[in-house]
Amino acid sequence: MFKKNGSNSSRGSLAPTIIWWVVVAFLALSVIYPSIRLILNSLKVGDGYGLDNYVTVFSDPGILRSMKNSFIVVIPATIFSTIIGVFLSWVVVRTNVPGVKYWKRLLSIPYFIPPFIGAIAWTFLLGPVGYFNKFLMNTFGFEQAPMNIYSLGGMIFIMSMYRYAVSFIVVLPTMKRISASVEEAARISGASPWRTLRDITLPLITPSIMGAMLLTFMFILADFGVSSVLGAPNQIHLMTTQIYYMINNSTIANNLQVASAYSLFLSLFGLVGLWVYNRVLATNKFVVVSGKSAAVEPTKLNKGPRWILFAILVIFFLFTTCAPILATLITSLTKTYGLPFGPENMTFQNFTQMLQIQNVARAFKNSLFLSVTSSLVITIVTMIIAYISIRGGVRGVKGVKFMQMTVVLPYAVPGVIIALSMILAFSQPIAGVRLYNTIWILLIAYIARFMNLGYNNISGAISQVDTSLEEAARISGASQLRAFKDVMLPLLKSSLISSFFLVVAPTISELSLSSLLWSVGNETIGTIVFSAKEEGRILLTAAIAIILIILVVFINLLVNSQTDKD
Repeated sequence: MFKKNGSNSSRGSLAPTIIWWVVVAFLALSVIYPSIRLILNSLKVGDGYGLDNYVTVFSDPGILRSMKNSFIVVIPATIFSTIIGVFLSWVVVRTNVPGVKYWKRLLSIPYFIPPFIGAIAWTFLLGPVGYFNKFLMNTFGFEQAPMNIYSLGGMIFIMSMYRYAVSFIVVLPTMKRISASVEEAARISGASPWRTLRDITLPLITPSIMGAMLLTFMFILADFGVSSVLGAPNQIHLMTTQIYYMINNSTIANNLQVASAYSLFLSLFGLVGLWVYNRVLATNKFVVVSGKSAAVEPTKLNKGPRWILFAILVIFFLFTTCAPILATLITSLTKTYGLPFGPENMTFQNFTQMLQIQNVARAFKNSLFLSVTSSLVITIVTMIIAYISIRGGVRGVKGVKFMQMTVVLPYAVPGVIIALSMILAFSQPIAGVRLYNTIWILLIAYIARFMNLGYNNISGAISQVDTSLEEAARISGASQLRAFKDVMLPLLKSSLISSFFLVVAPTISELSLSSLLWSVGNETIGTIVFSAKEEGRILLTAAIAIILIILVVFINLLVNSQTDKD
């Protein structure tokens, strides 16, 4: 009897180790091997290795111009986004503006919408024949469209309108945690609401603001969709679109090698930004939080300022969120683009024809498969890594910290760089298995890129579970695997579900990876929309964009409702 129990115990202790090394092997294939190939390719010169490709990066006029354009766009867009996001979070949390519980959700909507879809939506308003430009031309007699969205200024505007939500979402929880007594003391001393904001609130949330600014900077710098949609007509390249152009332009000497070198240079910004962001988070400890003291008490504004702020929120929401979506919806219901919209120029055929086009229907199926499968794999893999890294106690486990880095770092790198590394890694068959030009290379890229989303959510949930629960199971004779299955897994159920949908939302509309890795028969929704826009198929683009907006917003609302229950 005792031998039998010993055998079961041995198998029980061996199973977690085997599972761990299977995960390590998977990460080695999906992240480590492509990264090594990218680094080596950046140093490849003829039959040897050298730094010639890096010299080209810092001497080629087109590449240098794309660097300049990137910072012209990224710096002001980051500043504007942060200012807007912080102001809105203050209004929603620290004032008595009407409809607070609704504004928290409404002002977060731009975060859910893929930025490239947002850029397309705004072209229906501010494009050469956009509704708002036509209104201005008809009203004021302009001969040409007064606003040019296909410019660096247009990119700054669109990125600010969609990335402010990052600062809004990041700063909002910190705003909530500030002790009401701190601001109350300032008001008792005679400080006005604006003086309290300047002298008390803003200094307390400075680390959170800096973190939000860094995240916004990283998101905008890594953006491919907005810059490709708005930059293509006038050949304006940022760093990400310049890399995309170089990869697809075989007439450039050593195009993949130079693109690899440029990719590593761009990656440095994301990796350094992530490091600084983590350092900033570590300084967030001095924020005065309320703990079990008084709940957040909003500043009691007088009737005039209160309704002025409410009007600002309404106008901002209608202008930045509703107007582009409404313009897209109107375009999707239009028979002939460019003519006035009305009953005679209205149709639902754009939607019915959309599903009759073979590659569009196939793209929806492919995106659904890639999104669900990658989300499932990410949830399982990150759960294993998070559990072992936090709980430990598994024999034969090595390289835990390195595996954590392997999960986190790809999300700090632009998608086009991940795609390039996949091309270099899998362009040739591995062990007789060909991944290039198949849907499987897309799946591997999706998993590598979005693992961090699942990891952050699940690791936070595991950290909140008391270790004594599992220890009690172990004392009762359960193996580590059995204790995890019977104790931890049920407690993590809601977090695992929310993590799954948290990954589904961005993957179902993904563009930057798919734009380089798709092939005939393996199209995705993102590439179909992108291609339709490039081909001038405006009505089809609008119809797919509306479906995608509804789908993505619904998924994110589902995640939020699940989180609220928790």
